[in-house]
Amino acid sequence: MNTPKFFVAFLFLLFITGCDKKILLTDKALKWIPYKGNETLIFNSNTRDTDTIFLLGANRQLVPSDPLDVFPTNLDHFSISARHSDPCPPSGNQRYLEGSFLELTVGEDKQPYIGIDLTAKDSWFYGGRFLFLKNLDTIKPISLKTSTKVYKDIIILTPESTEYFDRSNYVTKVYWSKSEGLIRFDKKDSVYWELVNKYGL
Repeated sequence: MNTPKFFVAFLFLLFITGCDKKILLTDKALKWIPYKGNETLIFNSNTRDTDTIFLLGANRQLVPSDPLDVFPTNLDHFSISARHSDPCPPSGNQRYLEGSFLELTVGEDKQPYIGIDLTAKDSWFYGGRFLFLKNLDTIKPISLKTSTKVYKDIIILTPESTEYFDRSNYVTKVYWSKSEGLIRFDKKDSVYWELVNKYGL
């Protein structure tokens, strides 16, 4: 007589516990985010040009692993958007676009990964979308001296492929500081850009 009630109660309990599945980013993973999300980043090139990236805010939310799943796992996702120069503006006219700048996500396997969306004046980093932190942690940091500072925790990132190497805006290297973020990026035409100032609102 009590079997249907027990079955309904069991299904309800299963539904409640199933809806609560979530995987959060660890404090260790979050240390890879060196920005508050309101900074202005000013870069100078070795050709005496200047460019600015404006961070537009940070957002953290739980994203379902599969929206069609009855009981999806909710994955922790942190992102920062930015206003940046168009890397290939029409007719060569300078203009600004808005889009993603940095993302930190954890997968269903509990492995966190970072995505760096670097687009700037005549510069585009064709890569950096799925950089697993377990792999980045194995890269030995180097020191880098810029015109304004010496950084001792730099790792160098390279594109995942050379598919777009023929493009003039192709970035060959990104110099990333775990404590301060984007410091420098090199292009294939020997032009490089360095961070000269960073300030928050």
